[in-house]
Amino acid sequence: MVSTDERGILMLELALCLLMALFLLAEFMIFGVGIQKIFRLDFRKYEVILTGFFVYFGIFQIVALPMILLQRPFHELTALWVGFILLANIILLFWARRELWKLAAGICRGFWQAKGIALLCALLIIGFTCYFHSAQQYLGWDTSYYIGTVNTTVYTDSMYVFDGADGTAGKFLNLRYALSSFYMHSAILCRLASMNAIIVQKYVIGTICILVHALILFSIGKRLFGRESKKALSFLFWGMFLNYGFNTIYTTSSFLLLRAYEAKGFCANVVIPAIFYAAICLWESQQKREHWWMLFFFVFASVPLSMSSIFIAPVLTAILLAAEWLIRRDWRILWRGFWCVVPNGLYLAVYFLYTQGYRIAVH
Repeated sequence: MVSTDERGILMLELALCLLMALFLLAEFMIFGVGIQKIFRLDFRKYEVILTGFFVYFGIFQIVALPMILLQRPFHELTALWVGFILLANIILLFWARRELWKLAAGICRGFWQAKGIALLCALLIIGFTCYFHSAQQYLGWDTSYYIGTVNTTVYTDSMYVFDGADGTAGKFLNLRYALSSFYMHSAILCRLASMNAIIVQKYVIGTICILVHALILFSIGKRLFGRESKKALSFLFWGMFLNYGFNTIYTTSSFLLLRAYEAKGFCANVVIPAIFYAAICLWESQQKREHWWMLFFFVFASVPLSMSSIFIAPVLTAILLAAEWLIRRDWRILWRGFWCVVPNGLYLAVYFLYTQGYRIAVH
């Protein structure tokens, strides 16, 4: 039996998780509008939020990775990121307030115009998927290691110095994991909210993965069906629904429905579909600069989101752009595509040196 006090604590934690999810969604909007204004880009409403998601984690990597490699205490990263977020929000809320208001008003208007069965079904399938994911219990080595990594980071005030599975101190930084700052971001949320990693991962990070996946499905639907919202919402519904028929350990659906809080879940259900969406946009828009920047941001933030993307993202990008080049015979496609995959190439070079014995000793 759960006592009244325990039930109250649980409800408080769930409320905090909801607030954190809403806060992150707001940050994606702010960062999306900010990057659009800085580079003078013209994204559609849903593209602003999608791009902002990748820009947010890409910038976090820029802040976090040097501190991870220098083995600075975790509380310093927390303070630095909180300070950066506050400063960025103050600047962008003032500098881009008109664009933010326009985006928020446009989203509300879009919801109103799309009212009907298609919107209701889309919201129901997204809500049910979030509930389904949070209600599942997946017990695996990956889960214990990643959750352990987040908890160990908070409790030891260190980053990748102690093993996430058994808590023992390592001799070297394990760059198989340390090159991605994804779980350090989760650790910051845990520290600020004073909650265990399993709660934050399942109810905040897993929900974000599902919501961004749904946004990508909607974006693809808008491209495939002439930007008709109802057809795009129907595409979103059936795309989400089909996951329930392919839920095996060998499919991306398993990572969406059971393990969306893991970095691999983001690689399978966010990074890969997002790069595919950018390729569709480039094909349709005849090399519009907005979509080249979009592709760059998607690939740039692929490793910060998941180390599994270190090779998958650049190879997928190369295949898609090579196919487009074969049709258009425009060498600018390959040249621009090269710059999109340069960040991952640098990560690969560092990781290759790590496998060859060039390692950073733990001190």
